[in-house]
Amino acid sequence: MRQIATVAVIVFASASLFAQGKAVCSLLTATEVSALGATGQGIPGEMPISDGSKKGDTMKMCSWRMNDGGLHLSLATAPPGMSSDAVLDKVNKPYEQLKSQGWKEEKKDFGNVSCILMTPPAGQKDAPANTSCLTVAKGMMVSAATVTRTIVPMSKIKALVESASGRL
Repeated sequence: MRQIATVAVIVFASASLFAQGKAVCSLLTATEVSALGATGQGIPGEMPISDGSKKGDTMKMCSWRMNDGGLHLSLATAPPGMSSDAVLDKVNKPYEQLKSQGWKEEKKDFGNVSCILMTPPAGQKDAPANTSCLTVAKGMMVSAATVTRTIVPMSKIKALVESASGRL
C-alpha cells in the first residue's frame, strides 16, 4: 500500500508542476475512461505546488477508480521558458528512486507525447505498475497515468492524453 501511495505522489507531483483552473474531469469522456476499466464519475482534486516559480499555485487533477488501482489526469500551466525536454527531465526525475529499488523503466515517445512504464521488481507482486504519458499543448502540460496491478499499455494512456489535450 505504501508503494501505491509513493507512485501516486510521484505521478501527481511531478507530472503537473504548475496549475490552472480548468475543469479537468471534463477533458475525458465516460467512454474513454471506461475503455481502460475505470468506473464512476471522475473525482476532482487539487494539490498545492510546493516548489519552483509557481510555488503556492494549485495543480488541478481528476481521478477515476479502477478494479486494482486508479486512473489520474492532471493539467497544469507549462513552465515558462522551459523546453519540453527539460520538463520531461524534471517530471521523470522522481522515477530514479524507484529504479534504484529494482523497478524496471520503459520509455517511449509518440511524437509530442512522452510515456513511461514503471514495473515493480518480481519480488513485489502486490506493488502496482505505473503507466504515464505527458504532452505540452497550447501552453499546458497534460498528463494521464494509471497506478494499477495490471499493466496498462502506453498506447492507451497516450490516446487519453491526446484526447484531453485536444479539448483544451
